[in-house]
Amino acid sequence: MKNILLSTVIILGYSFCSCNTSRYIYSASAPNNPYFSKKGESKLTAYYSSTGKNSGSYGDFSPMHKTDYSNGWDLQGGYAIGNHIAIIAGYYNKKEKDVYDNSGDFSPFNSSTVKYQRHLFETGVGYFVALNRKKTITVNFYTGAGGGKFSFDDNGIDTANLNYSRYHSAGITKWFLQPSLNFMPGDYIRLSFVLKYSFVHYGKINTSYTAEELKDFSLDGIANKTLPFYEPAWNIQFGLPKYPWIKLDITFSSATGVDPSFADRVRHVNSSIGLSLDFSKMKQKK
Repeated sequence: MKNILLSTVIILGYSFCSCNTSRYIYSASAPNNPYFSKKGESKLTAYYSSTGKNSGSYGDFSPMHKTDYSNGWDLQGGYAIGNHIAIIAGYYNKKEKDVYDNSGDFSPFNSSTVKYQRHLFETGVGYFVALNRKKTITVNFYTGAGGGKFSFDDNGIDTANLNYSRYHSAGITKWFLQPSLNFMPGDYIRLSFVLKYSFVHYGKINTSYTAEELKDFSLDGIANKTLPFYEPAWNIQFGLPKYPWIKLDITFSSATGVDPSFADRVRHVNSSIGLSLDFSKMKQKK
C-alpha cells in the first residue's frame, strides 16, 4: 500500500512540475465489465464518451491550453458461455482537439492546434463467481488483448512566426488485466468498481517531427516500447420496471501512466453514458 501511495505522489508531482506542452499518447476509456452471474446472460452496450472541455493532463492546467473537444463512442459486447466463464469484445473510437497559445518556453512552437484520432478493438475472456447465495455480489477477472491506431495532426505557428505542419501515427497493440467487484442488489440498480491494468506497445511509427521535436514532446521514448497504464473506473446502471432487459449505463473512468516520464502524456479522465441490453432477459420477458 505504501509503494502504491509513493508511486502516485511521484507521478502527480512530476505532472504538476511539467512545463512542457503535451501530445497525449493515451486517453482514458470505459472498461468492458459485464454483470454476469450465470450462463446465457449477455451484454450489448453503446456509449457516448467525453472528457469535457479544458481537460488534459495534471500539468496542463495553464490558461494557454484548451481542450476544444474530446469525444467518442464505444461499442461493447459480452456473453456468459458458462456459469463462471464469459467472453467479451469491444471497439473504441475517439476524436480530440487541443489548442495551445504561446504555450511555454519549453515548446518548439508558439501556438498549436492538435487533432487526434484513436481507434482500438479489444477482445478477452473472463471468470466470474458469486460471493453470496443470492448472487448479488460477484468478483470478476478478465484478461485480453487488442489492436488499433493512435494518430494526430499538429498545425500552428513556430518560434520564427512561420506556419508549420506535423503529423504522428503509431500502431497500437494492447494487453490488459481487469479485476472488478460487482454489486447487484436489485433489478433496477447495479454498481461496479473496476481496476484495469493495460500494457500498450507503440510500433510502426510514422512521423514528420524532427528528432529534437520528438524529444521535446517525449515522443521519442514511445517508439517500439511497451508502456503500462493504471485505469480505475466506477460504473452504475439504472433499470426500468417494465423493461428489465435494458439499463441506463454511466461510467466514470480515469487513466494514469505508471512510468513517471509519461505521466503528463495521458488524458486522465473520461465520462461515458449509454444503454446496455441483455437479450437473455428480453426472452424471459416475452
